[in-house]
Amino acid sequence: MLPFVLKIADRPVERLQRISDENQPIDVNVQVELYSREINRADITRTPASRRLSQLILHEATENAYATFTTFLQNSAEPENFLPFERLSQHPCRHYALILSASRSHELSEICQMQPDANAAVFHYRGFEIAIKPRRYILDTAAYLVAPDKYTLFIRQVREENTIRVYRSNFINLSRNSPPPFKLDTHDIIESLQLEFVEERERNLPIEQLLMFPPNTEEANSPRLVKCPECGGRVRRLGREADFCLECDWDNLPPLKHPR
Repeated sequence: MLPFVLKIADRPVERLQRISDENQPIDVNVQVELYSREINRADITRTPASRRLSQLILHEATENAYATFTTFLQNSAEPENFLPFERLSQHPCRHYALILSASRSHELSEICQMQPDANAAVFHYRGFEIAIKPRRYILDTAAYLVAPDKYTLFIRQVREENTIRVYRSNFINLSRNSPPPFKLDTHDIIESLQLEFVEERERNLPIEQLLMFPPNTEEANSPRLVKCPECGGRVRRLGREADFCLECDWDNLPPLKHPR
């Protein structure tokens, strides 16, 4: 699913009846060249090959539109912390797309496996459903949060003698039900989700598993660890004396006692 609405236009200028305070129509200019491809005369005839070519042209034009949308977000998204609940709560939208680099997307998908009923492409966070959208040419430090129905792009295909050209409009905000796009810090996202999902997993542990590590009745004499002795990452306390690392496999949990 695209993080924007894609519509086909028939004319260089499309007139829309936009719902606004003035309820005035707007004219959408669909004359910015987005994509072109040279073709042979044989491709014009209605054959299975020509239909495959049409599908290929639409796919490649859509990819170009996605790249254009990414550039649009880089120039227009507002910097925010993850997750800007105060601003999101002002709108009824609860479904968002999170666009980020492929490497960060892979890292985030692995973290999301910690959720019950995990889905590598979607995660749920405090009432919001967020789809992970990996893209090229995005810095590992940045991510963009946008409602999929926030912006609409019109494209128009023109067939010339030996070329097919696809033209586009600007990205038009036709929705009032969602906030503007936000630029987020990926380190902030990953750290927040790790803490949230670990706490959620601990809350959902069965009582039998919790009883495997009963809390120590004696006061802990050892100082509390603040970072992992192996990788230097963040650690989490389990009980009074046991710790485990959130970023590698290190832990000092007591060994399991098998019944005789």
